[in-house]
This record gives sequence, structure tokens and C-alpha cells, in this order.
Amino acid sequence: MKRYPILMSLMMSVSATSLYAQDNSLPMLQQGTKELALSGTIEIPEIDELDFDIDASYGYFLRDGWELGVRAVGSDLGGIERFNFSAFTEYNFNRSSNIVPYIGTSFGVATVSFDGLKNIDTSTTLSPNDETSTVFGIQAGVKWFVRPYMAISTSIGFDVSTDDIYLADDSLEDNLTRFRLGLRYYF
Repeated sequence: MKRYPILMSLMMSVSATSLYAQDNSLPMLQQGTKELALSGTIEIPEIDELDFDIDASYGYFLRDGWELGVRAVGSDLGGIERFNFSAFTEYNFNRSSNIVPYIGTSFGVATVSFDGLKNIDTSTTLSPNDETSTVFGIQAGVKWFVRPYMAISTSIGFDVSTDDIYLADDSLEDNLTRFRLGLRYYF
């Protein structure tokens, strides 16, 4: 008896998805479209640790499916305060569906403050100093369009820095893999 509400909600979500799929409105990924995005990040430096940060971006589609923009990331992870500012580009595939996979790259700078950092193993790294570092990133993900002008995005990203600025298992690393969940608005 308890399976009926679950079955009904599953059928309603499948029918709502198919109704949107039958709509002739394509996602707004054409040349000239602008995008505002906000996402929270779950960083997984080690299997037993989760940290959070927030990023906001603005992009412009130079061609159908190809976006160029700027992104700002602010985070306070494990006592490390970091602010990144970067330029990014993304390419969107399968633009005739409400599920759009994409790939992207970014290049920018990060300013880092280690003032609140505790319990770091300095035997493998030097004592950290506040610094500015160059950061390069790649990501791949999927945009789930709920309306032609609004999407929920999920992605996995990999960032590499010229210095050790990411905390992982009580030591500093020069790379970080993270999962992002966000909301994107097109106009």
C-alpha cells in the first residue's frame, strides 16, 4: 500500500519531463544569449572530508552553444580563505534537448590567506604564506533545463594551481577535484 504514492509521484515526474520534451522551445544557448550562474561547491579533497564554497559567473554566447565569461569564487575551507577570479569558456552539446552536456576550461588567479589554518603537516610542505597563485581548471557536466531560460547544472571539475593552496588531509596540495551543483539563468 505504501508503494502507490511513490509510484504516482514517479509517473507524474516522468509525464512532466515528457511534456517539456514535447514542447518546441529549445534551451536558450544561441549566439547573443547571456547567462548568470550561481553554484555551491562540495569539495572532496579526501574521501572523509567535505568543504563548501560559492561561485558566481556571467557568460555571453559568442556562437550557438559556445560561451565565454568571467567567474568569481569565494571560499573558506579548513581555515584557508581563497578568492578566485577567472575567465572561462564552455561548449554545450546536444542543444535540441532539455538535457545538455557541456565541457569547459578556466584560467585565472587566486588570492589565498592561511590565517585560520590549523593542524597542517609542515614536514612535506613549507609553512604557508599568504600569496597569489595562477589557477587552471577543466570541468565537464550536464545542464538540466527546467525551462528554456533556466537550468540546474551538475559538474565535476579539476583545478590545478602553481602553488600549494588546497587543503587535503592536513597538508597543502596544488590540485583539487570538486563536484558542483548550481542554477543558471539565461536572458
